Amino acid sequence: MKQIDKKIAIIGLGNMGTAILNGLVQSDEIDNQLIAGSRANPEKAEADSAKYGFAILTDNKETAKGADVVVLAVKPYLIKDVVDEIKPTLTAETIVISVATGYSLADAAVQLGDSAKFARVMPNIPAQVGEGISGVVYNENLSTVDKELIMQILHTFGSAEQLTENQLDAFTGIAGSSPAIVFMIIEAMADAGVAKGLTRPQAFAFAKQAVKGAAQLAIESDLHPGALKDAVCTPGGTTIEEVRTAESMNLRSTIIETMIAGIEKSESL
Repeated sequence: MKQIDKKIAIIGLGNMGTAILNGLVQSDEIDNQLIAGSRANPEKAEADSAKYGFAILTDNKETAKGADVVVLAVKPYLIKDVVDEIKPTLTAETIVISVATGYSLADAAVQLGDSAKFARVMPNIPAQVGEGISGVVYNENLSTVDKELIMQILHTFGSAEQLTENQLDAFTGIAGSSPAIVFMIIEAMADAGVAKGLTRPQAFAFAKQAVKGAAQLAIESDLHPGALKDAVCTPGGTTIEEVRTAESMNLRSTIIETMIAGIEKSESL
């Protein structure tokens, strides 16, 4: 893999910013001294500096200064203020990546200028363990080399897929927000186990591994998810009874409407 020889600054080391930082630090593709980060809390910045072995600052402008790539991992309600704050440090060649929901290519063009190099990225929380999936949208000013660099960065904490901007809201609903629903399903599965005599640690361990294993099988199999479901359903057995009950309680419709609610919320931002 080609080494990343660009300075990368991550503004906002919350959950997602830290996941991106960890992906870069743990990869063999970049010298850690080319990474910079900032966060608002001075005590956490000091602790992070000791943890990573390079300075984590509280000054966004200082962090962005001289960076080839600036990743904006701040909350959506803060992003326009942060862009205004760091804009004087950016050059015509600086690549700006935003992970904030609702900050569009048009918004970036207004704030950064029509010639700015900008990408929207929607990662998800499994990026914290290197298993994220990111949707990425490029503006027209990014070269092929720029896009390859962005993809290389994203692949340090999972996989990534180029999308059109009008697909990003759907991606947000089914990939960005859905891990919360999966966590709820794991919790509910474990509750059922506890109700029927398992200890809480046993129930959580079994539920988590079942979800992980099913997801990995779906990834590696060429079969449709419905065919995989059918393969587990022994005639007259426990699985078909669970499927029958789930269908009677509109599980699939509930999940579809849940995802659509997230997509429509993303569209409104």
